[in-house]
Amino acid sequence: MAKITVYRTQKFDISTDEFRYSLRYWTREGAKIADLTIDEGSAVEIDEEDLTPEGLCTDRGYNPDRLRGFQTCVIP
Repeated sequence: MAKITVYRTQKFDISTDEFRYSLRYWTREGAKIADLTIDEGSAVEIDEEDLTPEGLCTDRGYNPDRLRGFQTCVIP
């Protein structure tokens, strides 16, 4: 499996007058096409098969931390 680097991205939301993070992780090429700002410190290497068929981003709500063994949800 090929590894690819994806990033968290954000875009300015005129309705709230703030930057908002995307719910997807994007490749550099995809972020450029979608006119998104890349958060350089958020780089994560994932398997290429985790991208959408277009190969530009992940599915909505993608969580790369679950792949690294971090527990992301604790139920008491």
